Amino acid sequence: MKSWWQRRSARLRLALWYAVAGDFVLALCIVATIGLGVWKPENRHDLSLMLAMGGAVVTLFFVFIGYLIAGFALEPLRETVELARRLSTQPGCKQISVTNPHDELGELEIFLNELLRRLEGSFVELDRLAADVSHELRTPLTAMRTVGEVALRERNPAILYDAVGSMLEEIRRMNQLIDRLLLLTRGDSDKWPVRPKSGPVRNVLMEVSETLGMVATDKQQPLQIDCADDLRAIFDPALLRLALMNLTQNAIRYSPPGKPIYLRAAAEDRTVVVEVADEGPGIAPGHQQKIFQRFYRVDEARTRAEGGVGLGLAIVKWAVERTGGTVELESEVGRGSVFRVRLPGAVS
Repeated sequence: MKSWWQRRSARLRLALWYAVAGDFVLALCIVATIGLGVWKPENRHDLSLMLAMGGAVVTLFFVFIGYLIAGFALEPLRETVELARRLSTQPGCKQISVTNPHDELGELEIFLNELLRRLEGSFVELDRLAADVSHELRTPLTAMRTVGEVALRERNPAILYDAVGSMLEEIRRMNQLIDRLLLLTRGDSDKWPVRPKSGPVRNVLMEVSETLGMVATDKQQPLQIDCADDLRAIFDPALLRLALMNLTQNAIRYSPPGKPIYLRAAAEDRTVVVEVADEGPGIAPGHQQKIFQRFYRVDEARTRAEGGVGLGLAIVKWAVERTGGTVELESEVGRGSVFRVRLPGAVS
């Protein structure tokens, strides 16, 4: 019985429930009229006939009315199902019309519209990600193939040696791309453990400086730290270190030799502001809103030549937001850039 009932459409089930309710009301009315003496059936045959005829009429009436009412009530759901079917094969579906935003069905329609917008955005993001990843992988593979073909054709040991070195460098870039994509994918799925706690900010700045100090020294770029010893914030040490490492690496990569890079931190109201500043070429206003997008590059040719894959700042944004902060950019072409990470402050 339960299986038969579940196989029926929701519209039919609602109509049958209407009929059951109508028959129940009819039975109550008959009992009430008999109990109050309004109607006194002469025998059981009259009562049975009345119940049978009245029940049949009421059942048919309420099934018909219930079927119509259920059809109107379920119309938005049918529209939703149709939109979902089209969405599975083609993006760009229209939104569900909200009949009444103040009732439960209207709230469901609003929620489904928001879900459809998010799904549409996911389709666009997925297409863009697939195109970007394909482009990023195709470039080193093409370079490896070209270098290998030239080396085999020349049959020169020196050229073969250089070709192997070039191939290894391209493989390193592909591994870097894959590692960063896996990191962002893991972060998007909330599988990265976050352990925010109160801690001194200067310790993280010192770790970043010690790790990248040799790279900066090679370009004669002193890393200057300006942070009080007792300045504390609430953050996840691993995530903050990851974000500052990427910001500092970018500053070293794009700043000219001999220019200092500043790692600063100070309290501001109830927050702690950590800055990574450089005196590099700066970023034009038209790029500043897009700089944290995945695979976005200000200078495509220069970034690829220097080994960037356009994911560093996306990782920065993800890491900072996961640790409970925000990241900002202030930049002027020709005068350098300042990336600000705002963290919740902590009592010293």
